Amino acid sequence: MDSDQKRTWSRIADAPANYYVTASDQEREIMREWLITMLRERTVQITFEKADGAERTMPCTLQESLLPVVPVSESKSGSPRKYNPDVCVVYDPERSVWRSFRWDRLKRIEFRIG
Repeated sequence: MDSDQKRTWSRIADAPANYYVTASDQEREIMREWLITMLRERTVQITFEKADGAERTMPCTLQESLLPVVPVSESKSGSPRKYNPDVCVVYDPERSVWRSFRWDRLKRIEFRIG
């Protein structure tokens, strides 16, 4: 982890509210890259605010061994989805479905080490 990333993570740990909303573009990119890396390595429990204002907690992953055969870039119709940098698409291994959340509505990230 370089010095910019260390500074970013120390600010996140001390942030009183949703860090992503007040972060710089560079800090947001660091956060997105870090979480995507975590999701590729393990299942992560995230809590986010849904569009209706309700809070939701769900397990999610991008770990290849847990993903279905159909690639995330395809919709039910078989056509590629349009990329949206404000949204993170993840797989819920408990329900065996693809889900998504908005980065600016992410409230909590939990995972186990080891």
